[in-house]
Amino acid sequence: MTGLRQVWLVALREVRERSRSRSFRAGLVVMLVVVIAMIVVPAKLDTGGGTKDIGLTGAAPTTLSSAILAHGDAIGTTVRVHRYGDVTAGEEAVRAGDVDVLLVDAQQLEWPGRVDEQLQAIVTGAIQLVAVQKRATAAGMDPEDLRALMAPVPVENVELGSAAGRSPDDELAAIVMTALLLMAIVIYGNLVLTGVVEEKSSRVVEVLLARIPARVLLAGKVAGIGLLGFAQFALTAVAALVATLVIDSVDIPAVGSGVLAWAVVWFVLGYALYAMAYGALGSLASRTEDAQSVAGPIGYVLIACYWAAFLAVSGDPDGLLSRLLSLFPATAPFAMPGRIALGSVAWWEPLLAVALTLAAIAGLVALAGRVYTNAILHSGTTLRLRDAWHRDQAQPPMTRARGRAVRTIEPEGSRDPREATATDQDPRTREAATIHRRPEGSEPGEPTGVGGH
Repeated sequence: MTGLRQVWLVALREVRERSRSRSFRAGLVVMLVVVIAMIVVPAKLDTGGGTKDIGLTGAAPTTLSSAILAHGDAIGTTVRVHRYGDVTAGEEAVRAGDVDVLLVDAQQLEWPGRVDEQLQAIVTGAIQLVAVQKRATAAGMDPEDLRALMAPVPVENVELGSAAGRSPDDELAAIVMTALLLMAIVIYGNLVLTGVVEEKSSRVVEVLLARIPARVLLAGKVAGIGLLGFAQFALTAVAALVATLVIDSVDIPAVGSGVLAWAVVWFVLGYALYAMAYGALGSLASRTEDAQSVAGPIGYVLIACYWAAFLAVSGDPDGLLSRLLSLFPATAPFAMPGRIALGSVAWWEPLLAVALTLAAIAGLVALAGRVYTNAILHSGTTLRLRDAWHRDQAQPPMTRARGRAVRTIEPEGSRDPREATATDQDPRTREAATIHRRPEGSEPGEPTGVGGH
């Protein structure tokens, strides 16, 4: 069986095992509910936040209402005007929340509390316009000349610099995708970490290593959890999109297909790079309680790389530091999507960054595979990385023979009592020990098991 075939089988096993767990299903349901609620609830609570109600009372020009409506439309705000017979009725409407502001005699604005500067600008602008029109008419100005005089002056917006022509939605998408990548690495990298430790502490890994090499097991575990995580994120994104379309109150960013495609590429590469390191360090710990302390350095490196890339690219995407960080494998998944969205990369830079990151992943697979192979059968205290690198210091109380896992007799008192209780009670462990224990004096190549098989 080829190595890729074995990796695929391990990945499928990982997907099946984790997708059936109650914790995964509960987490997926909670994530979907939270995301949909974040979209639906604000829309339902918004009972007209974009609509402003203005009350008029006292002496006011007849054209003031139409002028207020025109000013509101000009800035994209829907305005409704209500007339009241006297000031008392208007003030009661303000206190009751029926109107946002009351204009008295076209000279005084009465607010229920704080002044709404946007609404104030709409009303005062309309008052100024009506006053100018009234004075111009009194001066004998022709109505056509007055309309020409008051016509708005068009102003053209031109974007300068490397981001010219690039949609702001693309920039927002790059920021969101890198933040999601950071979150995915933390969540699913820790799943790889705890999964390795759980299989190691329950001795299930001994059965698996009798069939496949350790580095294939690690690669399959990373791939399986990655597939499951990507599917979870995709399902959440689809649910959010459907909720947005149904509510129809949130503008969907028009993200370029190229920016989105590159974001997915770096999502996969970034996860593979860091998850492999999580898996290798997870093999150093024998108990779940020790796993987080062992993997602590990865978290520090991850946060440092994310913020270094974010600050460099947002400050100067064309600068030397941004270019270097977008090519360096540890920071490229966070820096390159932003530079692509800002339109500040040459065509060859993303390709070179992908090649360098793939080379780094391949090298990390080899390094992590060595650490994982040497440390995965170690039990007892947490193994140091330096000892895991050297096979002779990492193997006791387990040995390796022709790629097959072999249990050895441990001296009395050598096992951690906290580990022994959980291990001895696990039926999978007892079965693995029975099937794969070699008869005393047998050769590594001889068959093992029960009944002479």
